[in-house]
Amino acid sequence: MISAEGLQKLAAQIEETPENQRDERFNESFEEGRVTLCMEDDIPGMAKPVYQGQGFDIYLVDASQECASLTNDLETACGVVVALHDDED
Repeated sequence: MISAEGLQKLAAQIEETPENQRDERFNESFEEGRVTLCMEDDIPGMAKPVYQGQGFDIYLVDASQECASLTNDLETACGVVVALHDDED
């Protein structure tokens, strides 16, 4: 389970980090689950972020079934995906 408070803290930390320094170090401070970084074009077009920030979106991961999937349910979420925006678009 990912808490709304934990999600807000992670989002604030990402927003405070310069865009060129956003990397996997967010795993060290996010104790509620794994943080995976990717580019926004790696996310399926139908997926809806649970948080939209300056230069990134946050999606939740549900790994309770055979295959991991994106979800908007905090109760089933076990990690997050931070999709970084490409400034060149």
